Amino acid sequence: MANFEQILRHRPHYAEFIFTKTFRHRGEVLGFPPNYQGKSFTTDERGYRHTVFNGQTMSVAEIVRGGRYGIVLGTSRAFASGVAGNHNTIPSLLSERFGFPFANVSLPHASTRNLFSLLYPMMMRPRSRPAAVVQFTTGDLTGLCYTSHADPIFGSPNPKQLKTIEEGPTVLVEPERALEDMLSFTSLWTRAIADLCRRAGVPMVIPHDTSFFEKRHPSDREIECELGKPVYRYERRWFSNHKKFAERFHNRRAGLAERLKVPLAGPGATNDLGFIDEFHYDEDGTKAMASYIGDALEPLLNR
Repeated sequence: MANFEQILRHRPHYAEFIFTKTFRHRGEVLGFPPNYQGKSFTTDERGYRHTVFNGQTMSVAEIVRGGRYGIVLGTSRAFASGVAGNHNTIPSLLSERFGFPFANVSLPHASTRNLFSLLYPMMMRPRSRPAAVVQFTTGDLTGLCYTSHADPIFGSPNPKQLKTIEEGPTVLVEPERALEDMLSFTSLWTRAIADLCRRAGVPMVIPHDTSFFEKRHPSDREIECELGKPVYRYERRWFSNHKKFAERFHNRRAGLAERLKVPLAGPGATNDLGFIDEFHYDEDGTKAMASYIGDALEPLLNR
């Protein structure tokens, strides 16, 4: 993925995210190491990245047990992999803007089905429901592009499952069929999350986020770091699939948001954001996405 040496030359802290993110199985999903204490980021007892609010470092459990709070559901992009400082994440930036903490409920390679299962128990506590939910959906696209597999109900396998699947009796389907299965999957579980929020009276925003591959004009640094250039065989498959499937995924997400009457927040199919690697925003890109999301949330919270 890109030119690792050049990325490290500009961002030495990036190594901490690469070398310490030994993903742990949490049932069917992967999680970041719990109780990690590093120079660039820290995690709580469940492996979620801490949020910084009013100078205090807060775990997801502390935020949910407190007063008014919001939730950001997502993958490593919402976790802010590669961005140093817990205060520079989207949940922390939203916390600063709105005056109450946002929990960073993010897992690497999470899908909307995984995120639904994390949100559901929080919604079953009427006295401590969130004030707002931000739900990233790009894990569904990443799962398909990385593995070339998708199921319309259960989604795509995580990376650690891929070798077992490829060595087993699984029948491979054509890429177009896998894409249709993923689009059905993302529609099903995005609707489920939106319905859960609507029934609870909780406003929801879907980030219309994107990747380096949809960027209009790469920066000099991104060119120097060779973003978009595959190094390993799995990256050739991953990047090629993304280029083929991203437009239809963006269109499906936009159509879903319109039908669900949920605001989309972000640049969408094209962007001018900053990236550390092909799929993770840099500090400026993270701030820009937080601003997009905040602008979409503000009128919902002021009703």
